[in-house]
Amino acid sequence: MQNACPSHAAVLRYPAFQPTSWLLTQATLEVIRASPVFASLRQGAYPVRLAIIGAGEQGYVLTWNLARLPNIDEIVVADAEMERASEVAARVGGGKARAAKADACDVEQVASLAAGSDLILNAVIPECDEALMRAALRAKTHYQDMATRVDGGTIEDGFLMQLGMDEEFRAINRTALVHTGMTPGVTNTLAAIGYEELDHCEEVRIKGGGLFRSEVPIQVWSQETYYIDSQTPSLYFDDGKFLRAEPFAGWEEFDFPQPVGRTPVTFHEHEECATLPRFLPKLGDKGLRHVDFKLGGSEESLKKAKTIVEMGLASPKPRLVKGVSVRPIDVLVSVLPPTSPREEIARMAREGRIVDEGVYVIDLYAHAGEPPAESFYVFPPNIQWVTERLPGANRISYGTSTPAAIYAEYLLEGRIAEKGVLPCEGLSRETRLAYIEELTRRGLRIARRSMRWT
Repeated sequence: MQNACPSHAAVLRYPAFQPTSWLLTQATLEVIRASPVFASLRQGAYPVRLAIIGAGEQGYVLTWNLARLPNIDEIVVADAEMERASEVAARVGGGKARAAKADACDVEQVASLAAGSDLILNAVIPECDEALMRAALRAKTHYQDMATRVDGGTIEDGFLMQLGMDEEFRAINRTALVHTGMTPGVTNTLAAIGYEELDHCEEVRIKGGGLFRSEVPIQVWSQETYYIDSQTPSLYFDDGKFLRAEPFAGWEEFDFPQPVGRTPVTFHEHEECATLPRFLPKLGDKGLRHVDFKLGGSEESLKKAKTIVEMGLASPKPRLVKGVSVRPIDVLVSVLPPTSPREEIARMAREGRIVDEGVYVIDLYAHAGEPPAESFYVFPPNIQWVTERLPGANRISYGTSTPAAIYAEYLLEGRIAEKGVLPCEGLSRETRLAYIEELTRRGLRIARRSMRWT
């Protein structure tokens, strides 16, 4: 029985957080620790080889995380730019990584590169998802990514394309685990945990907010992906139907926990709106009627992005310019200032000259119009914390790729039994709970507020 009376809400204070046992009951944690699967993870007795495709910000953090595992034998870091792949392999590969040059959208090339690997880990733009999944099928290996879309299409188009390969992955007894970063990824996982524990859940609303200032250029995420998502009418789920809102619609002021605070948010094209309505009901029909995702930033940054979109500069559709076919998004990305060298970013972060804070909120409503019955708050470590451990990385790259690295570990060590194509919310509850506990060990703070009777 749900109760939405605020007087019975668990009080959430910032920045002091309750220990993980507040999020997961002690009894649940004991069940996880006692399981044979959990024990096998800690034993690390499964030597593996994997291919990370992409040596950008995400590939850098993924390689650092996975190279530290004693049971991984070899990591192939592949990128279209050999110099970049070599830098990542040498800097954070721990003697296990080797660099290779590869076109991520070339199925044959990637399949050949990944021959004998246990996993293809996709760290490039989502337009390469289909080719990399085909390469994984050809190499008979697991597949994992952090986002999706098809060239010229939407995120939902991408996800439906991925689901279309479900039977093919089942036929080779492999898993294609999709959308495994921070958002989507951590957000989906927590939404599933909260959904399971409610008797009734009509709405899931997810928001991301950040506070960023820097004296030098830093691209914390693929600018091509961000602007293409921004110019795409935003998918959301309402009254049992998939609908779309105009770019930057749904503007509202939202009170994030400090240090982000009150920030404008708008609808944003995101994977959760494609996957949660399809997979949460598999955990029980609880009346789910609405799912949306909103992304926040400063008013100035949102207005600038909106202007760029309205001018057509973020369009991925080719246009003929003086007899040459060009995509406006390619021109836009090409004129953006390049990210400063990692050494400079690390130095400025240590000096406090870069501010990079963020928080993600996952609200689950038992009944529309009432306060959320369950809320989760995820705080990735800021750039100062990250710099102490991985110079040159940032909140977004660490907060996205570290969660993905944990799920990669689970795939490589045989902890994920599900086969075929699925997002994080399709995994077993035991796997999801263990994953959340591991996140807190790696510097992500997770808090929960419940309006239910306790």
